[in-house]
Formats: sequence, C-alpha cells, structure tokens
Amino acid sequence: MANILPILFIAVLYGVWKVLESYQLPNTLSIILVSLVVICGGFWVFYKFSAEPRRQAKIAREQKRLERELTAEELAQVQPRSMIGEFLASLFGVLFLVTFLRSFIFEPFQIPSGSMEPTLRVGDFLVVEKYAYGIKDPIWQNTLIETGKPQRGDVVVFKAPQQPAVDYIKRVIGVGGDKVQYDLSTQQLTVTDGKTGEVKTFQYQGAAPNPDFFYHGEMQIERTEIGDVRHQILNNPQAFNYAPYFYQQAGQAVGEWVVPAGHYFVMGDNRDNSEDSRFWGFVPEKNLVGKATFIWLSLDKKPNEFPTGIRFNRLFTTIQ
Repeated sequence: MANILPILFIAVLYGVWKVLESYQLPNTLSIILVSLVVICGGFWVFYKFSAEPRRQAKIAREQKRLERELTAEELAQVQPRSMIGEFLASLFGVLFLVTFLRSFIFEPFQIPSGSMEPTLRVGDFLVVEKYAYGIKDPIWQNTLIETGKPQRGDVVVFKAPQQPAVDYIKRVIGVGGDKVQYDLSTQQLTVTDGKTGEVKTFQYQGAAPNPDFFYHGEMQIERTEIGDVRHQILNNPQAFNYAPYFYQQAGQAVGEWVVPAGHYFVMGDNRDNSEDSRFWGFVPEKNLVGKATFIWLSLDKKPNEFPTGIRFNRLFTTIQ
C-alpha cells in the first residue's frame, strides 16, 4: 500500500486539477497548493503536537509497568499512525516551501507564443518576480503589502482580462493617466505622461529584415525602439489596417487611449502579431502576477513543435 500511495495521490491531484480547470478559475494551481498545505499541515500539527506526545506518554507508562525498554515490534503497536495521514504529513514541509516561494517570491513562466519576439522567444523559460508589485494573497490576489508599481517599459505577466485563467506577458506602455497613441500608417508610438503632460514620441533605429521571424508569409522587420526602455521590436514590412479591431474607448479617436487610474496599457514587442491592449483594453492592477526578470532556460523551438536544442546564448540573461 505504501508503494502505491504516491501514485494514487498524483492521480487524485490530477483529477482535482482537471475539474477545477474546467471552471476556468484564475488561480487553479494556487488553490490546489494552498489546499494541500492546509490539509497536510493539519496532519503534521496533529501528529507533532497531539498524537506523538500522547504516544510517547503511553510508551513511558508501558516501559515503567514492564520495567524494561519496549522492543521495536512493541513500539510499532503503540498508537500506530494512519498510513495516509503519515504520508500527507510528510509532504507538509516541501509543499509549504514551494507554495511560499511560488506565491510570494518567484514563479516560473514559459513563453508559449511569439507576441513578445524578438525580446522573448517561444521556448524561453522565465523567472517572474512575484513581490515586485506587491505581496498578494495566492487565491484572491488582494494586495497585502505594497512594494511597488509597474513602470513604463516593464515586462509583466498578468491574468488576461477577458480570460482570467490564462497568463499573458507584455510590455507596459502606459500607466494610469497616460494617453497612448499608435499610428497604424507609420507604426509610431506616442505616450503623453498623465502627470507632467510631457509628450514622449518613441524613436526607432536600425530597421532590417530578420530571417528568424516570419509571419503572414513575410520576413519581419526588426528595429530598436527608444522610449522609456531601449529594446528590440518587430514590425510587418507592410502596415496592416487593423483599426476596425482596435478597442474603442469612449471619447477617444481610433488608435488613442487614456489609461484609467489603477490600470495599465500593455503591448507585445512583436507589434503586428500581438493580442494586447490595443484590441481588448486595459489591465487592472489586481490582474498583475509579477515582473519578468530573467531567462533561465531557452529551448530552440517553434510553436507547437518539439525542441531541437538549447539557445545557450540566452541562458541567465536579463530581460530588458
């Protein structure tokens, strides 16, 4: 029985995960981890502070009555622990550590699509700094301790406003009060600071086709964008007219948005191949998961394909 307990545990865990996932909850894994910590912690506390002291007291009484030490076989018969309970109690330490680290310190994240190319590539594995924008409870994501706010240029992971069960990763372009303008014909980005009124027209350098990135049958143009942060972006050689699909904010022209307080305007660095704030609006502060800080592993792969190697030049690089 002891040998199959881990297998049964994993099977039950998988079943629970699939059921919860069917409800499209925003924090399925966190719910499971916190629940396991509570359950396993309950068994651990019960054994350590209740069952084991009573067992030791009973052993002492028996040894005093018999006037000798109990044998190993006799000790095993004194208030034996439940096999399932002991198994769950043994998991408490590891589960607590994993849950604490994942909930409040760091969380791993894998890049599933090319919306942040060339900055982040399919196959990149990132470390997300969870405490960068506040210590939040792992279930409801309410901020417990304020630690900072996203800045323009930060690469952030967040719960997609229209799909809370899905994590997105984009770059912050505008914060509360900012006015963001994106000109489709020139592919020009402009941000007006909501506090100072300063107009920041982003500059571009070094436009050149990059054979590593093909979308819509065309080689994408890579440029250096100089704004709040200097970084690389991709554009399609021919500007698309997707203005009809833009999110239309009341009182604003097409391609212009004023970011509400407590919200953020985000875009992918793969500018013509990113589903972002231009199309579905703003990211509420509560949806923020954390700040993407560095790449710890990069597998050489394309979407929905098996890896063909490792991009060693990307290992342990900082995300700009």
